[in-house]
Amino acid sequence: MKYETGKGSIKLIIAIAVIIAVVIFGVNYAMKLIKKENVKNVQADILLVQAKVKIVKGNYSVNKEENPLRGYQLTQLPEDVNISAFLEKNIISQEEYEKYYLIDSTALEQMELQELINKYPGYFIVNYDNYEVIYTEGYENENGIWCYKITDLYKKPEQKNEENTQNSNENNEEQTEQNNEEQSSETN
Repeated sequence: MKYETGKGSIKLIIAIAVIIAVVIFGVNYAMKLIKKENVKNVQADILLVQAKVKIVKGNYSVNKEENPLRGYQLTQLPEDVNISAFLEKNIISQEEYEKYYLIDSTALEQMELQELINKYPGYFIVNYDNYEVIYTEGYENENGIWCYKITDLYKKPEQKNEENTQNSNENNEEQTEQNNEEQSSETN
């Protein structure tokens, strides 16, 4: 009888371990799906801002007086707007400040993007020349990289590692060539 109880306990422990493993896998999978959906939503919203920026620029090109560019030029920000923490990250070089405009809630309303006002606590910064859109608060892409521009959306952490590996390989090849040259000159 005791032998059967021991067997039952082992089966119960195995069953619990399998259930725990399935739950952990399921939760991780669900979290990854949620993260991907959030990234897609951010991408869609940034693309929407980018589309509106193109429309504003097109209208501005037709008639500058009736259709001014929306937002504040970074070189002329109002006193109540504080984005110094963002600017310290040097995502935009100081020489390029005059090309970029900060889009606040008023500008979002003028661009008919009211649904984004409460959705994003930061500001959008746009370049009307190349239509680049930057979100000052940033967002984490599906690869775990913190991004600010739409062009960073699919950035991967391996990119830096690949560059370092490539540079390291080139240095190793150069060192090997130097060693070979030294050995051949020593043998002669």
